[in-house]
Amino acid sequence: MVTPELAVHGFVLLGTDTVYAVHMPTFTAPYDFQAVLRVTLDTDTYRAARKRYGTSALFTVSPRTLLLKDLEPGASFSADLYFGRFGRDGELLGEVRVGIEERLYVGHPTERAALQYVLFGREQLYLAHVFTSPPDFDQVLTAQLAGEWLTLPAEETARTVVIPNRPDDLTGRLRPGEQVTVEGTDLQVLAEVYLETADLADEP
Repeated sequence: MVTPELAVHGFVLLGTDTVYAVHMPTFTAPYDFQAVLRVTLDTDTYRAARKRYGTSALFTVSPRTLLLKDLEPGASFSADLYFGRFGRDGELLGEVRVGIEERLYVGHPTERAALQYVLFGREQLYLAHVFTSPPDFDQVLTAQLAGEWLTLPAEETARTVVIPNRPDDLTGRLRPGEQVTVEGTDLQVLAEVYLETADLADEP
């Protein structure tokens, strides 16, 4: 049975100059997908709050109604903007219209294998855990590269990276302060923006 809280799904907002929206999935259709979007906002409320609270503060938006098919570049949707997690202890900051500029990543549940994250961002790097099968976890982190990086080509705005020698479960997740080697480069994990287990605990 789907609880009222799990019947509404939203996005984690990241970034200041360039803003990203990361979908908060569950295993309940039609919300059983991940998406990383580059977006624009029609007010300065979010940017002002982001500058006040910092890079790793949690901001979320809760759209009225939204499906994967609605997340096309050029589309937009209205949502409530929160400092913190909507539906829980988040503080409502007002209404915002989110415009979709680019879909960086879309994924659906897969068989559990290696621990994987979507790496994206320009001015700031972010990692979003790739979800697989229940029970699982949703996690968004900030990161930086230690040393030279084989930079993403201009046309490639996100990539999936495998974290070697780690179980793909809550115990194996990346944690702030860790440094891991990804594709021959050291990646420093800075902060955990978001971690959720209840939404991905069970099959629908």
